Amino acid sequence: ITGGAGFIGSSLIKYLINNNFNYKIISLDNYSTGSKKNHIKYKNVKYINGNNKDINKYFSRIKKQIKVIFHFGEFSRIFQSFAKYKQCFEYNIHHSSKVIEFAKDNNIKIIYSATSSNLGNNGNDENLSPYAWSKSKNIELIKNYNRWFGLNYELVYFYNVYGPGQILN
Repeated sequence: ITGGAGFIGSSLIKYLINNNFNYKIISLDNYSTGSKKNHIKYKNVKYINGNNKDINKYFSRIKKQIKVIFHFGEFSRIFQSFAKYKQCFEYNIHHSSKVIEFAKDNNIKIIYSATSSNLGNNGNDENLSPYAWSKSKNIELIKNYNRWFGLNYELVYFYNVYGPGQILN
């Protein structure tokens, strides 16, 4: 799970553990918005502090054992993407392309955290913010990799997520 120390990623880990998920869960997170306070102490959960762009470095030795990548670790704030657009593009385009490529190259299913922010106005809302634009380009890439190379994927759209552990600022 990329972003496993963030709000969505840690919620997913809690859900999997509470539903008797018996596989090993590895979180790759750079802690730009995630936090060690979101760690779930459980025998099958391991946390790695690192960037998504280096996914091959962390997982090349165990790539054949990976069944699914939940890619939830990206720059995730619409308003902040205007002030930090370079960081948004670095994380959401450059880093994510490495995760998507790793999944494709190793025949691993990817479950991508898409966004509802780019769906309005017949898709034209994808151009309203650096965040929405970058997410829409990753969705395009994933769909094209499916057509071109058979990448197995699912897109998960989140709408107004909130709850314990959410980012409050």
